[in-house]
Amino acid sequence: MALKWTSNHEGGQASPARSQLRTSIKAAAIGSAIGLGTLMSAPAMALKTDFGMEYRATAFAVQSDAFDGGSGTSETDNGIGHLIRVKANFLDEDTGISVYTSVELAGDRWTGDDRKYGTTNPQGFNTSSRGDNVRLDLGYVQIPVGHTIFRVGRQATSYNNCFLTCDDRRDRVLMIQPLNKTTTMVLGYDRRADTNTFANQDNGDMVLLGVTGKLSESWNAGLLFVKWMDNYDGTVAYTPTPYALNGVNLVSGYVTGGLGDVAKATLGFNHFSDGKVEGAADEQYFTDQSPSGYFRLEGDVGPMNWGVQYVTARDGGLIAPGFDTYSSLINSNPDATQSATSMYRMGGTLGVKDYDEDLVIGKLTWNVTDKFAVTGAVGQLSVDNALIDADDDSMVYDLQFAYQVNKALRTWLSVGMLEKNKAGTLSGNGLIGSLSGMNTFADDDVKAASLNMTVNF
Repeated sequence: MALKWTSNHEGGQASPARSQLRTSIKAAAIGSAIGLGTLMSAPAMALKTDFGMEYRATAFAVQSDAFDGGSGTSETDNGIGHLIRVKANFLDEDTGISVYTSVELAGDRWTGDDRKYGTTNPQGFNTSSRGDNVRLDLGYVQIPVGHTIFRVGRQATSYNNCFLTCDDRRDRVLMIQPLNKTTTMVLGYDRRADTNTFANQDNGDMVLLGVTGKLSESWNAGLLFVKWMDNYDGTVAYTPTPYALNGVNLVSGYVTGGLGDVAKATLGFNHFSDGKVEGAADEQYFTDQSPSGYFRLEGDVGPMNWGVQYVTARDGGLIAPGFDTYSSLINSNPDATQSATSMYRMGGTLGVKDYDEDLVIGKLTWNVTDKFAVTGAVGQLSVDNALIDADDDSMVYDLQFAYQVNKALRTWLSVGMLEKNKAGTLSGNGLIGSLSGMNTFADDDVKAASLNMTVNF
């Protein structure tokens, strides 16, 4: 980093006052330069920086008789939300140590200028516009030691094509170790729920061990084992509430590759078992074995892209909310960037025995130009709900128009419908909020639409 001091002089003779001012400024500049030079003592610090930002806005509407619970409620809701993140990364070229940060300046559904954000003192310069707290999005240090990389802090995580976790944030210690040119091992520790000092039955801590690598020139695979620490054994009704996945064993894996020039195939699974926390439902929280999986084929034909997939969950097997089901109403709802139109969550019962779900769906994208694309999807969702002794099928329809304005700006319009289902329940999302008391859609279809914009640079 170098400092360059410049000055601009007006023509003509300077007045005594102006000369005195210049002398004062020069003295201050010299003093600052000397002080900064002391802090940046030789050898000079080689610091590289990288700045960026993300902006997202969405306007949305959802409609179903299921939402009309009487007492002034309505079958339709609509709103607007936006997300602003500012990113700053720093690399010390001498040591290779880097720090990655991202701060969320906003990330809420619009509720008007006065959001009732409380402060110690209600007086201020602008008491009519009280916003939300600035939040940490990412913040971790990366330390290289030979070929090994260590990361410590708040990190983003996705795994198994978003089938296990999708754009989540974890307070984590992670080691990344290349085993050879094509295989990498990861070893890590997460702490998920350390909020009750001296009263934690369970901190939600877990360890993970994973391996990813190439099976051949065109095939890749990954396998991950996760163990939540066995800190508690008993009912979830204990206060403070124990972490639901206490004691659980998880195995998640995938294999993906090309089938010649015809298609790309991906097969993945999650398997949860051995949970120690007991819930109100029969064998909830993965006390028994709960598998889930997906099989996907995707390919191109001229300007058309196509995809078909089968997704399943057995005995309450887990599927991450952000998994791309090809439908804007089912999952497709990443943890750190919620979708207002995601109304049904596959794989979200956390291990309820005899609760089974299946989705068969296909999509077709027509790339009208290199910037404009139209995507349609049609599928069937099947739910077998042992809790209410019901099973039912629902057709799923989706349509999206997307336009990449330039390298930074993208817009898209999404509309979808999920037919009524007497066995399923709606989940809602971060922007719609909780649907407690209005989550059955046994008597009416669910419709949702959103107009979206993202800016990234």
